[in-house]
Amino acid sequence: MRNLNLTSHRKIVILGLLFLSFSVLSLESDRQQKITLEGDGCISKLNIGQTECPKGMVIKQGSLMISSDYGLITHKDNQIATVLMTGSPVRMEQQMDDGSQMYVQAKKIDFDYQAQKAFLNGDVRIENNIGISTGDAMEFNLETQEIKAIGDQSQRFHLEIDPNND
Repeated sequence: MRNLNLTSHRKIVILGLLFLSFSVLSLESDRQQKITLEGDGCISKLNIGQTECPKGMVIKQGSLMISSDYGLITHKDNQIATVLMTGSPVRMEQQMDDGSQMYVQAKKIDFDYQAQKAFLNGDVRIENNIGISTGDAMEFNLETQEIKAIGDQSQRFHLEIDPNND
């Protein structure tokens, strides 16, 4: 019974991490790499559809690396519903197809698989070859690859573009 739970847990985590990997942005070779999840004290509650890592987790797939202080994956009908990661901050880095690096940090990253969107909250900073985007809350649409500021209408979105950044 223990091996069955461990096997089911691995399938669930692997499915979730595949969707979390922001595959539309990653290197083609990253999408073919094995996904690993590391964390102390992770608990899989299959009867309620949750895998929780209260002491933090690190996700790796090729050049992608995401680290958080807390992680929660919810699943339903053998599919991932959401992945929530919090930290001070959650950090993500990944190499893009053009060879540049993308760095993302936020206090909270909430991925909604059905909507194909990642919601980033709290001191959000996205750094890529175009420049640096900052704000308090941003929505990242994985299908359209659009990033937009969300939340309070008074929220300020900031983008710095360095013309000397080649």
